[in-house]
Amino acid sequence: MPKQKNFEEVIVPELLHLKTYPHVQLTEGLIFGHYQEGTGAFNTIYNQFMTNLEVTVEELTKCFLGLFGEDKNLSFGRCNQMPSYQLFNGLKKLG
Repeated sequence: MPKQKNFEEVIVPELLHLKTYPHVQLTEGLIFGHYQEGTGAFNTIYNQFMTNLEVTVEELTKCFLGLFGEDKNLSFGRCNQMPSYQLFNGLKKLG
């Protein structure tokens, strides 16, 4: 049950997760293949990967909805508290 009233804000990131799924599987395979699960090194690299994945998906969502979304008022719940690459600031349409 999404808490947002803007359903585009719920659907678009999930679609982006589907699109990035092959890359996630590849990267997770490399992490699991090169680091011992449960070690500090494994936890560090895995958490960094997952945090960067979430930030990237949210930033791409903001860019997409900023240009094409019907409701430009975005909340992004917990992602407002995550670090941001600020990709969407000053974004202008091409052409």
